Amino acid sequence: MVVISTKRYTEIQNFIRNYNGLSIDCNQELGLKFPEYSPDTLGSILAKEVLQRVKTNHSKITAKAGLLVKDYQTLAHQTKAHDILLKMSIKLRVPSLVLCRIFLTKMYHTATRAEIAEMLRLPDVIGDSLLAVNVSYCLYNEIMDGQITDAIRRCVGEEYEVRLKKLAREAGMVFYDERDLRRTGYDKTPDLKLAIPFLFRGLVINWIESKASFGDVDSHRRYIKDQLASYGNRFGPGIVIYWFGYVDSIADCSENGNYVIVTDSFPEHGDMEFLKFNFPQSLEDRRVEGSQTVDVSDSFNKMTV
Repeated sequence: MVVISTKRYTEIQNFIRNYNGLSIDCNQELGLKFPEYSPDTLGSILAKEVLQRVKTNHSKITAKAGLLVKDYQTLAHQTKAHDILLKMSIKLRVPSLVLCRIFLTKMYHTATRAEIAEMLRLPDVIGDSLLAVNVSYCLYNEIMDGQITDAIRRCVGEEYEVRLKKLAREAGMVFYDERDLRRTGYDKTPDLKLAIPFLFRGLVINWIESKASFGDVDSHRRYIKDQLASYGNRFGPGIVIYWFGYVDSIADCSENGNYVIVTDSFPEHGDMEFLKFNFPQSLEDRRVEGSQTVDVSDSFNKMTV
């Protein structure tokens, strides 16, 4: 179980905020400093902190892009070094590819966004060979931004969605997934909508949402506003699973209302109760039941799965 106390989470945040270096190095140092937590948990916390830092500083860096380009050009002329942009990103405390994107947009001001993205994906297409080498060096030393990182995050998200469906089938659940719901006209859909609700620790569950990330207060509130509240209003109470853990305060935050239950794993079999369907076994049973051929229990009964 990965539920981190607010105090411990603050310690992790402060370590990240005070770290002066590349994210890839900070990620390794986090593992040494907080060995009780998995690399996935620490990496997710780091990613959220870096994203918040980018949101705070991006406009400021963009505003002085012209001066930064001049500084780069001076250093490039003097040193011909391959890590100028990487060192500048450390000083500015932003992911190196964020800085590269700002640089390329400024230096190639007539290029489209698609062309800039292509330069970041394949730096060899950049006309300036030294700049191309600098961008390449950033590309292969960056774990918080860029094509490689985006591909990894997509794969991880899909992996945990597949895991959720597998565990749900093994538990005997009948459900609709996002594709099923979108075909019927729903715009905002949970990962799983239960065709037949079940009880989780005495609470009725109608849907399950999978998050391959760590649940912090800000992101959880944003998810409630953008997604989870609509699921609750439309389908009733459900579960959101933060597979990499969560800070303890979000489990009881007021925004959850009566429709969002927070966990860090798929429900244990002993915590779930399912509706039990009793089908008559013979014509004699049907005569006893009269015209009723299927008896659905009025209460939830424990099901062994």
